[in-house]
Amino acid sequence: MSTDVLGRVIEVVSGETLDQFVGERIAKPLSLPDTGFYVKPDKVDRIAEPQTDPATGKRPPIADIRSRPNWLSGGGGMVSTASDSARFSQMLLNGGEIDGVRLLSPDVVAFMTSDHLPPDVAFSPDMLQIFEPLGIAATPRSGQSFGLGFMVRTQTGKHPTPGEPGEFYWQGAWGTALFVDPKEKLVAVLMLQVPILQGPHYQSLFHNLVYQALVK
Repeated sequence: MSTDVLGRVIEVVSGETLDQFVGERIAKPLSLPDTGFYVKPDKVDRIAEPQTDPATGKRPPIADIRSRPNWLSGGGGMVSTASDSARFSQMLLNGGEIDGVRLLSPDVVAFMTSDHLPPDVAFSPDMLQIFEPLGIAATPRSGQSFGLGFMVRTQTGKHPTPGEPGEFYWQGAWGTALFVDPKEKLVAVLMLQVPILQGPHYQSLFHNLVYQALVK
């Protein structure tokens, strides 16, 4: 919810709607033509639909991205493509710059991807019960914490998937994922459309396959 609140703060401070701000200040300078809060009419034929559920014969319900939503959710309301997501990830790996366009300073990127949770932060038991087994809890037990907009790996050996401290990532509600590993100079993007609780399974498989493919 904090990222949704931040989205509203951006609107108040900038005097623009969140889609205008993101479009003009982020997507346009970084050349992300397919990133926004909905898909425009001339691009709807490119929308990736979830597969039909064999048990019901229907597609699982997902958000309608064919029209501008009333609520521009900063925490989970954007759509994009594999190429745009990879380019955005590469900008972060480069320390805030890509192809001569600088969006952030290296120090800001480092600050955003650092551990920002206090050591005595309290966690909801219900949240832990759901998210820790899936490997997406920002807890010391999982070897993870949270920065400013990203989950951050803080330790080796605690998380069920391989990786190095300093790796940071974001996972979308419907299965999408991107992660950046500065030590390996690696970015990886997964574009998937599945029901919410199925996403972590495929995201974990993807993460493992990427690291299994690395050769020193």
